[in-house]
Amino acid sequence: MIEFFRSIYYWLATGLASVVSLVFYPCQVIGRGNVPRQGGFILASNHESNIDPMLLPVVCPRQMRFMAKDSLFSNPVLGAIIRTGGGFPVKRGRPDRGAMEEFLRQLSLGFPVLIFPQGTRGGERPQAGVGFLAVKSGKPVLPVYIEGTDKVLAKGKALPQRHPVKVVFGTPITFGPDEPVDVVAQKVMAAIWALKNPLPH
Repeated sequence: MIEFFRSIYYWLATGLASVVSLVFYPCQVIGRGNVPRQGGFILASNHESNIDPMLLPVVCPRQMRFMAKDSLFSNPVLGAIIRTGGGFPVKRGRPDRGAMEEFLRQLSLGFPVLIFPQGTRGGERPQAGVGFLAVKSGKPVLPVYIEGTDKVLAKGKALPQRHPVKVVFGTPITFGPDEPVDVVAQKVMAAIWALKNPLPH
């Protein structure tokens, strides 16, 4: 019953986010058919703006889960809202075993789980965590490229500016259990950047 109401809340919140998207960042979506129709997978995206976690649920046809920095949960009301919407806390700046276990649990329950391999907005190098999760879970990784959200809400800005954005879904990638996690992380990030200029179909 709790999961039923959580699902209703998720789609209501996503519907509201869709309205916001139409107003501030009309979105072109490429490759939506590449999203697996069932089963858990890792949704790995570049990270350009604070609106990225609000945009991806709008353009992804599957109900997803996601990590959010633990400081957001210090407010009981905000924390409850994030949890109801599918979020769970992660400690920034150091390994968080609990967050990793919850990530893997949600994958095992059949949910897509969002991760930003860069760790922070505009990060230069991928974090090894995405490689660990891909190898440990054995689930496919779906690379996603976002373009334009940094123009909607630039770093340090409080108010959004209207600007079109683009989201490109790549094809799922599966990694073997013996692949080095740092190499896997680099491959995932390379697959994301390769979507910057997708080949015409």
